[in-house]
Amino acid sequence: MQTQLNDSMPGSAAELISVALDSGDIYSAAAVYGLADFHDKKLLAELITAQRRDVLKLARWQHTPADVLALLAGLEDDAVRLRLDKNPATQTQTLSNLYRDEVDISFITLIAKHAHTSADVLWQILHTTTATDLVRAVVKNPNADSKTLALVAEKFADQFDAELASHPATLGDLLMTLYARGNEFVQAAVVAHKACPTAIFTIAAKLESSLILRHLATNPHIDKRLSARLALDKDYSVRRAAASHKNLPVWVLEELVEDQSEYVRRVVAAREDLTPEMMNCLLADTDHWVRQWLALNPKLTESQLYSLAQDEHKEVRRAVARNPKTNSALLSQLANDQEVWVRAAVANQPNTPASTLIILAEMDDIDVLGGVAANPKTPQKVLQRLSYSISADVRRAVILNNMATRQTLLPLLDDPYYLNRMMLIQSRALSADDKWTLYDDPDPAVRFSLFTWFSRQYQQ
Repeated sequence: MQTQLNDSMPGSAAELISVALDSGDIYSAAAVYGLADFHDKKLLAELITAQRRDVLKLARWQHTPADVLALLAGLEDDAVRLRLDKNPATQTQTLSNLYRDEVDISFITLIAKHAHTSADVLWQILHTTTATDLVRAVVKNPNADSKTLALVAEKFADQFDAELASHPATLGDLLMTLYARGNEFVQAAVVAHKACPTAIFTIAAKLESSLILRHLATNPHIDKRLSARLALDKDYSVRRAAASHKNLPVWVLEELVEDQSEYVRRVVAAREDLTPEMMNCLLADTDHWVRQWLALNPKLTESQLYSLAQDEHKEVRRAVARNPKTNSALLSQLANDQEVWVRAAVANQPNTPASTLIILAEMDDIDVLGGVAANPKTPQKVLQRLSYSISADVRRAVILNNMATRQTLLPLLDDPYYLNRMMLIQSRALSADDKWTLYDDPDPAVRFSLFTWFSRQYQQ
């Protein structure tokens, strides 16, 4: 695949491009394409498009640079266009160019669904079709603007009301229309919409539909009075939806802390604005999910955390181990927990002291060792030992540890797992010379990442 190259690191953009061309590697060439001048771009383009199978690979690959995808869009090949239309990395201008010459409705539908398709293209598509699936694709695209949505409502009556009621760009006037003519599901979507007119809040609040009231309770723009009313609704699903609302008065929260439904109490327990009295009440809740959510609250006192650390349910103890306010003494205690999942949480906790991490590093469980390997407080000698772990996940955790030194990371340049080698390219601890040793890596993703990294250095 590749010719023998000079091992010395390129000292300029021109040298980097020369190496990519000499290598004959499409992934290295794609990585430096945006860095090249007109002459070298032509040579790189010839390399990239020489083999149809290579073109198809790059057209499908989500990491292919936007300018290379734009290059491929100029080829007269339906299979290539299909892959470009589906590729999440294809950018707005390329999609516009593809649409301009497109006649196949299946391809146009893919463009209409694409996350990077512009509002202008969606507007144009809408003016050229009445096909239900294609119009629905336009309406569901987050990039469709209010003008396009209004046109859909005008041209297709109530055919797409459900999609229009859920679209973030739908404006208040259209929402009023949709609510007035919609069924219960459309009305529920309208009352939850961020642009829902307050006049609709008043109308919807008088209904007895749990579906509509539940969605109304999730709208962050309802006032304190309405949120309180919904939080005390007879239907637990409405109360649960309202229980997380930021405008709830304290007296309502005091009621919800003792709600008969554990689903409501779980939502309340996850709030960070609980008073000490509320937390004490939830501390003794019979539902372990309530205690688990409470155990994550950074406002818990030391004594409350110690109490929850003795909980019979492992997920509650794990939550204590994850709490940012849990002190080192309690973490050391939890490091001896019988449940691996709890010990793993201790290993991942930034507050865990180095002495405890050294003990955890002697255990066999991969989740615990992965947490130790990722912890910034883990001593370097321990990281060096873990870098030779049989687990690729543990070795990768060492690589992702910002405190890992060059000496610790150098052996990992020969890691057998390609993803680990690729992640080393972003390491600040390794020098450019260290990274360049991967220039002829057997994995294309590693080569692409390396040449991309060097391209960015030369663009600065």
